Amino acid sequence: MLISYKWLQSYFEDKLPEPEALSERIAFSLAEVEGIEKNADDVVLDIKVLPDRACYALSHRGVAGELSAILNLPLKKVEQPTIKVGKVRSVEFEIADGNLCRRHIGRVIEGITVGKSPDWLRERLESVGQRSINNIVDATNFVTLDMGQPLHAFDADKVKGKVTVRPGRTGETVVTLDGKQIPVDSSIVVIADEDGPLDIAGIKGGKKAELDYNTKAILLSVANFDPVSIRRASVKTGIKTDASKRFENNLTPERARVGMDEITSVIAALCPEAVVGGETDVYPKKAGQKQVSFSPDDIRRMVGISVSDTDISDCLGRLGIHTEKQGKEFVAQVPYERTDLSIPADIAEEVGRIIGYDKIPAVVPSKGKEKVEIPKSFYYEWKIREFLVSAGFSEVMTSSFAPLGDVEIEKPLAEDKRFARQNLQSNFEKALKLNVSNAPLFGSEDVRIFEIGKVFPVKGEHTGLILGLKHAKKQKRNESYVLEGLIQDIEKSLGIEIETKVKTSINYGVMFEANLDGAIQKLSESQKWDISIPVVQSKKFIAFSLYPLIVRDIALFVSLDTTPESVAKIIKENAGDLVVRGPELFDEFSKDGKKSLAFRLVFQSFDRTLSDEEVNKIMEKVYVALTIHGWQIR
Repeated sequence: MLISYKWLQSYFEDKLPEPEALSERIAFSLAEVEGIEKNADDVVLDIKVLPDRACYALSHRGVAGELSAILNLPLKKVEQPTIKVGKVRSVEFEIADGNLCRRHIGRVIEGITVGKSPDWLRERLESVGQRSINNIVDATNFVTLDMGQPLHAFDADKVKGKVTVRPGRTGETVVTLDGKQIPVDSSIVVIADEDGPLDIAGIKGGKKAELDYNTKAILLSVANFDPVSIRRASVKTGIKTDASKRFENNLTPERARVGMDEITSVIAALCPEAVVGGETDVYPKKAGQKQVSFSPDDIRRMVGISVSDTDISDCLGRLGIHTEKQGKEFVAQVPYERTDLSIPADIAEEVGRIIGYDKIPAVVPSKGKEKVEIPKSFYYEWKIREFLVSAGFSEVMTSSFAPLGDVEIEKPLAEDKRFARQNLQSNFEKALKLNVSNAPLFGSEDVRIFEIGKVFPVKGEHTGLILGLKHAKKQKRNESYVLEGLIQDIEKSLGIEIETKVKTSINYGVMFEANLDGAIQKLSESQKWDISIPVVQSKKFIAFSLYPLIVRDIALFVSLDTTPESVAKIIKENAGDLVVRGPELFDEFSKDGKKSLAFRLVFQSFDRTLSDEEVNKIMEKVYVALTIHGWQIR
């Protein structure tokens, strides 16, 4: 969220710290500051307000309130002008479902003039990257960014009859202000008149009642919506706006009252000749004010320092949280907008950040006296990991989801993740294939990988183990023999019998999958954690290039008495210094009195990205050198 330093300063009589110092205080107590940028005579701070504080801090006024508490600076007292209510047309409002729309305040203002915004308003919006449109639209955008309550203005002359906040109906569409036609259904809330939807409620305005320079009367709509329904509708329509972002984070319905007062006073100032009508406030279920009871001793324990009862009350009071002592406990009256505060731990966090996290000393937790229970399955899974790593295997972790399976996911992340995996093999096989195909590029002679994870077949969930092995061509023992011996060694080492063994041979290796649950259940509980940390070996680090590599294969026919080593020598002498791996023989066979040899070269530079043209010239030199010896390039 972009915050204008000058805009913030307008809330205070006292001078705020310089932007860099202010940024540091915000980062320590409120949110991360992702950037500070000079903008003419202003400075803009990019503050990353996380969802836990978005219910009140996604606005200049919300941030100003935080700074008032953090810096202990009083906010400037601003008197709201008295709004004189006149006689205007009446509009009937209705909320069809109080769970989807928790409050709606409507008001008609007649005799307005749509035109250019004054300099102060245009500068406020432009300082945070907003484009000025006209005075009325700018006023609604200003109030949203200023105090965090989204709102909207319709052309009242384009609204027909009663206005209803209701679920959309299948077949209805909304043409949004940017000209997109959005289909709606019962999962998307709309604000509609008797002819149909006017906008996508809480997300995007519609063209049907759009303001223009002929508009003479407006209908102000200030509402509060269920955050879950707004989030779902935003995802479904693919529309994210400043309004939807705020409604998704559970704004209090009480904020709608402040929003209506603010927008009315701003428009009254912009259009002094306008006549302001009365309000229609539909509020099906009034929000209650939360109370949180807490013990000062618990707050001190959670914060980690000794802080007096008075200091606790002072910290909370600076945040607008009134406290009252009742016996040995305090009761905090939580402001309506702080929908994020519910339990004593929330109160402790508020105290800690106002005191300053930097003032809380780092303390190493004391060692517990109680004996730590070692989960059996966790322990033996780690023993197996330890054994496999010592045998030269590397652990991989593949997705728990798969395109096919027995257990379907209600809301899958993607089409190829619609089921919980019914075995480890389906995803592990892709990992093995990828490692095997890339092994020569990185100088590996063979591939040894394993995975331990949960699987979800129709019989029920269990923990599986799968091993994958692909030997280098020079390895004489086959992969099946090695894996079977390895499983036997695990069984012997742990004194277990691994059942449900499934071996799969494929052209790029062998996989072996087993069910661990039955074997581990038969073992005794471990009385100590004796997992060893691998001994650090002395290794020489060799720098690697940050630039992409290029792979070239070359195949040729030679005489039967020609050795691969003699051909590789010629290739290497002519390929130059850009070859980082190879030439490596990857295919050999005899046919019609000739021998076929195929080599792989890997080119890479440490200071630039190689081009195909550059590598092709090197390969042409290699081809010429090989043909001189009478060999035929395939």
